[in-house]
Amino acid sequence: MVNLIIPPNYQAMYAWCIDDSLPAFEPEEWIEKGRVYAVKHMSEPLNVTEGFALTILDLNGNEIHPSASHWSFASHRFELFSVFLN
Repeated sequence: MVNLIIPPNYQAMYAWCIDDSLPAFEPEEWIEKGRVYAVKHMSEPLNVTEGFALTILDLNGNEIHPSASHWSFASHRFELFSVFLN
């Protein structure tokens, strides 16, 4: 079982894309280098060597899914930022 990490209401998380190289499969939707995406949630890594799995949102607030079987992006493709709201 993998724990899902959802930012609390007072925290906004963002991911700046630093690697938009294509994966081994042909994605249905993909990310763009240099763009900043809102992070909906992330999960703990399955392996110690892997980063988090990020679920990101587009400008309209819709989730971006690489394919029907891949719903998240590896965190090593992004630099993560948090903004704490008060």
